[in-house]
Amino acid sequence: MIRETVYDEIFDAQRHFRTLLDSMSRPGKINRFAPLALTPPDDLPRATAYVAFALLNADVAAHTVGYAASAESYFRANTQCRLESASQADFIFMSGEGEVAPINEAKVGIPTYPETGATVVLAVNHIGKSSSTGGVQLILEGPGIETREILFVTGLRAELLAALKVKNAEFPLGIDAVLVSADECVICLPRTTRITWETL
Repeated sequence: MIRETVYDEIFDAQRHFRTLLDSMSRPGKINRFAPLALTPPDDLPRATAYVAFALLNADVAAHTVGYAASAESYFRANTQCRLESASQADFIFMSGEGEVAPINEAKVGIPTYPETGATVVLAVNHIGKSSSTGGVQLILEGPGIETREILFVTGLRAELLAALKVKNAEFPLGIDAVLVSADECVICLPRTTRITWETL
């Protein structure tokens, strides 16, 4: 897999990391990544690559679900991350329409080091503030949210939200979620966020 040449490992990584940091500190806020002309494998969304490039390095482990083997090669060539099973990974990359097993297997950290819980990156079709058929309505409450945030997401299975809720039932243990859309938007759902949902 050829390394990306248009990606600046300092400037671009910091810019996308700041976007993720703002999204994580303000759950439900819809941000859009600064676009780059990356050329990831055909089945790997560009926004997923932005997240990977900002967060992965030689000290962390990643796991991909439902993507071709070329996606793992792409991550490895461009971030030097380790590739591990879902139960050992620091970051799990998968579709919002995927199976719940990787979330069920994800590590939640330990009481003395809860920050070692995994982050799951879910690629969805669309994230917006207006209703659309065939998706889910999310109602978010908790730290970083003044009252509540209401979002509409397509390409996200309610079963994955239920699995996240189970994994985050014993705070501070749990996993964080990052949702990225086809139009390169992002929202974050940290383990502190209370999520209720309705299938539309």
